[in-house]
Parts: sequence; structure tokens; C-alpha cells
Amino acid sequence: MAEMQMDQDLARQLFFEGATVIILNVPQGTEFGIDYNSWQVGPKFRGVKMIPPGIHFLHYSSVDKHNRKESGPRTGFFLNLQQRDVRVLRWDQVKEEVDLTPASENETEAMRANLQEIDKFLGPYPYEALKKWISLSNFINEFVIQKLQPESGQICAFSEVLPVLAGKYTEDRIEQNLPPYDTACKSYAEGLARLPKMQVKAGTEIRFTKIPKQMYPEGATPEEVTRHSMDLSYALETVINKQYASNSQDVLGELQFAFICFLIGNVYDAFEHWKKLLNLLCRSEDAIAKHQALFSNLISVLYHQLSEIPADFFVDIVSQDNFLTSTLQVFFSYTCSPGVDRSLRKKAERFKAHLTKKFKWDFEAEPEDCAPVVVELPEGVLAD
Repeated sequence: MAEMQMDQDLARQLFFEGATVIILNVPQGTEFGIDYNSWQVGPKFRGVKMIPPGIHFLHYSSVDKHNRKESGPRTGFFLNLQQRDVRVLRWDQVKEEVDLTPASENETEAMRANLQEIDKFLGPYPYEALKKWISLSNFINEFVIQKLQPESGQICAFSEVLPVLAGKYTEDRIEQNLPPYDTACKSYAEGLARLPKMQVKAGTEIRFTKIPKQMYPEGATPEEVTRHSMDLSYALETVINKQYASNSQDVLGELQFAFICFLIGNVYDAFEHWKKLLNLLCRSEDAIAKHQALFSNLISVLYHQLSEIPADFFVDIVSQDNFLTSTLQVFFSYTCSPGVDRSLRKKAERFKAHLTKKFKWDFEAEPEDCAPVVVELPEGVLAD
């Protein structure tokens, strides 16, 4: 009975203190969700109420007007909601997406004044899933959202692409030394070569941090090039100093942002970035000793992320080329260094034991990194 009373008190508090997102004119049958939850909306749907303040990911899939069983790719956006916040958005019937243009102050205040009247059209936030959501998003803040979210605000499962050059008409293709569409291809390679070069539509791409291609400083000696190609601390420090100088922990916010875009937003490119960023973090030996709080939090982030990926997904994608086991194997070997704080070393050991037990991963075999490394030297470095 005491637990039920606590839930009632919490519901009452969230009713008065929680945020509300109103989305008008969403077509019936649209799949709509917030954070880890999604539903098919009915004809009376107007939004979500009792949302705990903080970072949230709203997502939707438009439904085919003629065949309600067919839905489009998932699209989403992050919102940073304050206590008693009221956000008013609309469905764009032409673009079949949520219009993220903020409502006027007068309209927002009018909606706030009428919240009790439209309350029955608002779905309550599923509070039971909040703990799981926070574990996946606790390092994402307003700065991270503004830095990474596309200029359009919309995060789409499939990028919108446009041809780099015009190629619709025969004369366009002739100018680019491409044969007309109606001539037969002699091979698969020729067919690929005929396709126009595409690029992501400006303003729609997620603005992830560029991972440096050159892992060593200018003027590095051959010995330094080899060292920086094995210990990626220089590249990691470059990323932190350029992008997250005010708070190095924000790099974990980007790792979480990428993971959510992949896991909930279905953006495969975000998974690729998550792998690159994780690889950079795990293979930075000197940085682990320097930023011990950052790497202690990295273990917590990974613990929750790896708990959420379906087991069969590891087989199909995450375990490709043994990426996670080999990357984490290097990380665990670095956390054993004498320069690493005892508490971080113990936390890494517990995490390693957890992964070994849960996924049956073998971290004791010799890492592939022990094999000879062929490093591409910068021009002129041998002449120095």
C-alpha cells in the first residue's frame, strides 16, 4: 500500500511539475514515441503530458495515407524540457513530418491556460521506463544537442541525398562523360560507375565530431608516428580540446547521442560513429591515466548501452570483425597500468568480469594489436 501511495504522490507531482509536449494534427495510425516508448496514435491524440524535466528523444514514423499498414522511416528530435514546460508543435501535412517551428508565445500561453481541457487527449509519460532512459542519456545536455543535432532539427533514419551534379537529361550526362540511361551496361562495375555521385542534403546530416585521420602531430619523427598510431591519446586530446574544452565529459554525451540515434532512431551511420568514437577512447593509454573520471564514467555508459542491444544484434553487427572484444581488450589492458587509479582499475575488472559472464567474451587471448603494425609515414619524415 505504501508503494501505491508513493506512486500516486509521484503522479500528482508530475501532473503539476512535469512538462507537456503538444503536437497538433498528427494523422491517426502514426507511430509516435518518446524515449524508449512508442505507440500508434488514435484520432484524439494531442501529445504527451507529465514528462520529467530533462533531455528527451521524440520520434515518429508517418503512415501511408492509402495503406495504414505501411509506415515511413523513423524520424526523431531531441528536446531539453524544463519544469512545467509547454511545447506546442504541429504536424506538417505536406512534408509528413513534425514542424519544429516554435509556436508563438501567445499560442503557447493559451495552450497552457487550457491544459486541463485538453488533458484527456494527452498520453502520460511512461514513468516506469525513465530509469532506463536516464542511464542511456545522462551525459547529453543542451550544448551537446545544439552541437550535434542537424540544422533542420530532424534526425532521419535514412539520409536525404541529392546528386552532386545535374544528370537528369541526356545532355547533362554527355557533359559529364556519362552514357545515356538507355544504353546497356556491359558489367556491374560499369553500372555503378554510371550512377550519379550523391551527397547528403545540406542541413540534414548529424554534425558528429570528425575523428582525426592523422593520429600524430605535424613534424612527428618515425618513432612518434608509431607511438601515436598505437596509443591514440594525441588524437583524443585533439578532439577534446577542439570540441569539448570546457567539459571533457561531453564526449560521453556524444557517445550516448550516437547510440540513441542508432538504437532508437535507426540511424546506421550513428552506429558507425559510435564505433569510431569508442575505438578512440578505448585505445588512448596516456589519456586514461590523465582523465580517470572520464574513463570511469565511460565504463558506466558502456555497461548500460551493452545491456540494451538485443543479443542477436551482437552476432549480426556489433561482433563483426570482433570489434567490441578486441577494442575492450585493449582498454582493459591499459586500465591495468600502474598509473591508473585503483578504483578505476577495480571498476574495469568488474566490468570485464560482467561481460565475460554475460556474453562469454574471451579477453584473455592475445590481442590482434600485438601483431606488427604497418604505419604510413608522412612525406619527408625519413629525410629528417
